[in-house]
Amino acid sequence: MYSYDSRVGFSQVDADQKITINGIIDYFQNASTFHSEDLGVGYDYLLPRDLVWVINTWQVDIIRYPKYLERVKVTTTPYKFRAFIGYRNFTLETEDGEILVKANSMWSLINLSTMKPAVVPEELPGIYGSAEPMDMDYQNGRIRLPNDAEEKGRLRVERHFLDPNKHMNNGQYINIAASCLPEGFEIKRLRAEYRNQAFLGDEITVMAGSCDGKYMVSLNNAEGKPYSVIEFS
Repeated sequence: MYSYDSRVGFSQVDADQKITINGIIDYFQNASTFHSEDLGVGYDYLLPRDLVWVINTWQVDIIRYPKYLERVKVTTTPYKFRAFIGYRNFTLETEDGEILVKANSMWSLINLSTMKPAVVPEELPGIYGSAEPMDMDYQNGRIRLPNDAEEKGRLRVERHFLDPNKHMNNGQYINIAASCLPEGFEIKRLRAEYRNQAFLGDEITVMAGSCDGKYMVSLNNAEGKPYSVIEFS
């Protein structure tokens, strides 16, 4: 388990002074990278081995949105490694221990030369330690876009969308998808699947539709195949 303390800043909140969904994702991404770096298995460990962790899925369940200036604690716990896959839980909570957000994530270890999955080095599970998965309502099954989904726009991947791995940061997909939500829609659960990586200059077509009170957004490549599919409920 790894935790760090923070305070919700002005750049992380919306017009109602509540943290944005991307602000939550940023907290969790930072927790996972801080954890790996502090254990000595971050960039300096991965890059000489031609390896990188790539996000596969997010599930983020929001119990309450923290507000501007609220002090919070961010915690992450890796709980399973299997072949080339790693799993992590996350929580966002108050100073008093009130759980605000729970999350689950699945990651793939990728060889940068081949861009194919790489088996997790045998020492990594021992370095991270063992844990049980957090108690939460785990959702299964692929996210599917409704048949009547409509195109909402097109854009190109710009330099400011990229992370240090030189592909589009996973939070950027969520930002783009959230812009399709109707006014006043409050996200209580986010599910995201990442199926292909988008790079500088790639064109993204945004397709969106709704079903049973849920909104699904697919960010597609030029051939119509999804980079990411995201569900808001």
